[in-house]
Amino acid sequence: MFQKDFIFGAATAAYQIEGSINKDNRVKSIWDTFTEKEGTIMDGSDGSIVCDSYIKYKDDVKLLHELGVNSYRFSIAWGRVIDCNNEPNPLGIKYYQDLCKELLKYNIKPYVTLYHWDLPQRLMDKGGFLNDEISDYFMYYTEIVTQALDGLVSDYITINEPQCIIFMGHDACLFAPGIKYNDKEILHAIHNLLKCHGKAVKIIRKNVKNSTIGFAPCSRPLVPVHDDPILYQKCYLKYFSLDRSFEYANSVAIYSDPIFLGDYPKEYYLQFKDCLPNITKEDLELISQPIDYIYQNIYTGNYYSLDKDNNLVKNDFDFGYPEGNIDWLQIMPKALYYGPKYLYERYKKPIIISENGLCNVDFVSLDGKVHDPQRIDYIHRYMLELDKVSKEIPVKGYFYWSLMDNFEWNCGLKKRFGLVYVDYKTGNRIPKDSYYYYKDVIKRGGVEW
Repeated sequence: MFQKDFIFGAATAAYQIEGSINKDNRVKSIWDTFTEKEGTIMDGSDGSIVCDSYIKYKDDVKLLHELGVNSYRFSIAWGRVIDCNNEPNPLGIKYYQDLCKELLKYNIKPYVTLYHWDLPQRLMDKGGFLNDEISDYFMYYTEIVTQALDGLVSDYITINEPQCIIFMGHDACLFAPGIKYNDKEILHAIHNLLKCHGKAVKIIRKNVKNSTIGFAPCSRPLVPVHDDPILYQKCYLKYFSLDRSFEYANSVAIYSDPIFLGDYPKEYYLQFKDCLPNITKEDLELISQPIDYIYQNIYTGNYYSLDKDNNLVKNDFDFGYPEGNIDWLQIMPKALYYGPKYLYERYKKPIIISENGLCNVDFVSLDGKVHDPQRIDYIHRYMLELDKVSKEIPVKGYFYWSLMDNFEWNCGLKKRFGLVYVDYKTGNRIPKDSYYYYKDVIKRGGVEW
């Protein structure tokens, strides 16, 4: 069982649930633009309506209350609170104020993510994260949000999954804006993104009393197939390694080392010596402003073993393991043991799992209910591992992804992660069996074998 003050939460993101993309002076985001391109979204859907939470937020807060969570992680849509003239938008600001007040009415603590991938298109048109002024825009945006939510929010996450922003958006180009960058541009964008984080931290500390701050990357931990010190150490080192030849923009260390350790890894300077951005001492001091938690989004992992020469080998039998209903999600509960363990060993900060959940084949049965035993089993297995590691390191919380089915980025409305089923034609919400299971977990304070 977890500690009495454990954070039991659920999470969402603005573009995925709010809808109302043309309402109350909200300005266009890169995801609005991306969804307009033919072939970018699996089912051709977009964020125009989705869960309609901009209108139905009180219904959603009631679902959270009945679920029993003590915390709710959601993101602010940058283009909803800052208008086309870069001025505060009172209507958008009021929405988030009202949402926070509704949460607090039920004693649910708001955890605000400032950036969950929905850059205003007008800033993309100015160069996006290649524009060296982007961190000043982000600082201004953070100033507006923290002033508007003064007295309502004390817990902030600056940026969600930088790996998806950079790799998925500018390398693989499967996410918005879908613009391919070369190595030099990728490193430049990463550095500017980290400067956005640093400037936001300074503003939050200035404006928010008793603030807690985090940064929420994602990772796919290496899981040793057996208990062996040599194998563990090699898995640990590989987890934080950089490999220019293979998806380095997905690295853990390239984002987290500058924040927690004050500089990029030595490997970074060696691998990219021919295309480094301009990195100053002042930049590194800014990026490494002290923060309170290691947030981490962990859904899956990979099993590794050693060959006869003690070289690390990824196990082929990964592909025989159960999978979620999305191509990247293999069910590997021990990822929620080893990921936090590796992160705490390197960065020495308390851990909060900011996202974890299962994409499942969900539908309404003849009895009018949504039965999702696979998701129940997933939550149980993963929380057992989180409970186990919490006996060794400080684990402070867990946010299930997601409260409700929503717009699953380039998969559109075809993939479902929610504890609550959403009928996208009617907007009706139906709590799934997993909703009631998680409710019981929260009530009991954890899971048992």
